[in-house]
Amino acid sequence: MKYLLLIPSISLLILSCSQVPENQLVKSEHHFGTIEVDDAKSAAMDAFNDAYLANDMTGQAELFAESAVANVNGVETTPAAMMEGFLQGRNFYSDITNSDRATGTFILDSGEVYTNTWFTWTGTSKATGVTVDSPVQASFKWENDKVVEVNFLYDSHDYIVNMGAE
Repeated sequence: MKYLLLIPSISLLILSCSQVPENQLVKSEHHFGTIEVDDAKSAAMDAFNDAYLANDMTGQAELFAESAVANVNGVETTPAAMMEGFLQGRNFYSDITNSDRATGTFILDSGEVYTNTWFTWTGTSKATGVTVDSPVQASFKWENDKVVEVNFLYDSHDYIVNMGAE
């Protein structure tokens, strides 16, 4: 009789220990890291984009490490030159907006941390009057609390074609 009670009790204990809690994520073999939104690094990148939209990048250089590298469509430059180039676009475009923005920080199991942001850049050419839309993808690689590498990718064809001569 003892054994009849003992077997169901042990079975219940084993089953209850092997069940995954309702809100716990079970990683697959292909799962590698986590994503956070509304965290400090994502907020910093949203502030970076907002500073661009406000046409005032003052203080944004503080985000970057001294040796940080910026790549814009595969062309390597410095973060300062990148920001200056972005702001110079105001000479050619007005009514600049970023719509459908999404930003998140990826914390990989290896310890690497990236904040990515996606949006649609829209501006009206001062030379042609054409409104240009371009999807933008940007990735900021962090080491500690500084960005060491930034990559901006976007289709610049229509942007360049509609710059015109000022």
